[in-house]
Amino acid sequence: MKELIEQTRSHGRIREITLVILALTAYACTESVPKASEVSIVVNSSDFNTIQSRTAGIQEAVDALPQEGGVVYIPLGNHQISRAIHLRSGVYIRGEGNHTVVSRRWEVFHTPLAQPALEGATTVEVEDSSGFVPGDEICLQSKESYGWWSLHTIITDISNNVVTLEDELTHDYLPEEKAQVLNLFPAFHAEDSKDIRIENLSIDGGLTDEDRKNVPVEFTLSAVHFRAVDDCVVSGLLVKNYPGDGISIQSGDNATVSNCLSEYNLGHGFHPGTGLSSGAWTNNIGRHNGWDGLFFCHRVRHTIISGNRFHDNGWNGIGSLGIGGEGGDRYNVVSGNFCYNNAKSGIECRGGGNNTVSNNVCENNSQGDPGRWPGILVVDTHNTIISGNRCLDYQEPASSKTQGYGILVEGSSHDNIITGNIITGHSQDGIYGDALSRSIVRENIVKKTHEPAGI
Repeated sequence: MKELIEQTRSHGRIREITLVILALTAYACTESVPKASEVSIVVNSSDFNTIQSRTAGIQEAVDALPQEGGVVYIPLGNHQISRAIHLRSGVYIRGEGNHTVVSRRWEVFHTPLAQPALEGATTVEVEDSSGFVPGDEICLQSKESYGWWSLHTIITDISNNVVTLEDELTHDYLPEEKAQVLNLFPAFHAEDSKDIRIENLSIDGGLTDEDRKNVPVEFTLSAVHFRAVDDCVVSGLLVKNYPGDGISIQSGDNATVSNCLSEYNLGHGFHPGTGLSSGAWTNNIGRHNGWDGLFFCHRVRHTIISGNRFHDNGWNGIGSLGIGGEGGDRYNVVSGNFCYNNAKSGIECRGGGNNTVSNNVCENNSQGDPGRWPGILVVDTHNTIISGNRCLDYQEPASSKTQGYGILVEGSSHDNIITGNIITGHSQDGIYGDALSRSIVRENIVKKTHEPAGI
């Protein structure tokens, strides 16, 4: 049996039914056979890779799985794609950690529309079509039609600067609204499905410093972009240089995101949003992203954010907890995270309420505007527990301190409990704000100096 497995692997062909092999081993000892429900098909994406494939054989491998799903194994190497890989219920994607790289094939290219493109049309005229290839995926968006209103489709033909599309336009896209076409797409996409996993691989978007100046942030272009997916797991991913967020999971129930590193992405490192309920985002690192390390967006509920490190991001470590829709984000627990050296706040609570922010460490934030932003910002927030946190600025000399306040409470905030926090070494004040009197603030330790200095 060992020789059979080694021979199969040596030819790069992992088509075997893994649990059947295990069952054969067991059969030799016990003469037992597994149930059909215990069998999982495993296919190797390299067996499906051809010169015609726009996904290095990965989409073809997914499509080859039976209706109930199975595992697509992506071996070592750089697997270049020019369109999104669409997953369905029961599909698991597995790689070999950072040695398995899924990368965008082409450099970032975008061009303005030369003429208005109206709803229902299947062609668009652009100023320059030289960076597009028939069969590849593009995104069409404008200042008025973006996010859920952007269009993701496939190019079927190009004649001069007229690009023919696989799908009809769902909105109007107008030159006066800065409409443009980009050769960008998610690496992995799933919608209206369940029981999906992506594990142990790297995704590289190829974003350059020049791209960062000119490409709009678009969350539907995130490296991993799920919508209405239940019981999904994203684990062990390295996502970098993507022209969107790193990992974006919108709506659905029970999302688990763990042990991932998301860095140098144009938008947020991690993005739970749009009514997502339940799940946990744990032991992740979000660093050097253009916006927040982790961004709460619109009615996220019953979700744990714990044991993560968010640092050196362009906005907050954890941003916008509370925003969006009736009631906003609520009943979430943000606990045991390290948020440091971010441009704005360590943790931002903005709008909504009924959340718990406890036992986090927020240090040396407000790097982008020294003195302006606190360790924890509380704005228009109610019925939230903020306890046991450690907010500090240990930078020396005193003139180099950046985190102006430990906790800043502003706007219409009311009925919060702010207790048991230790706050030291801030240039402005420990706990401050025009809304403090409307919350319970007690048993906090506030010191102007930090001990020991200059950690």
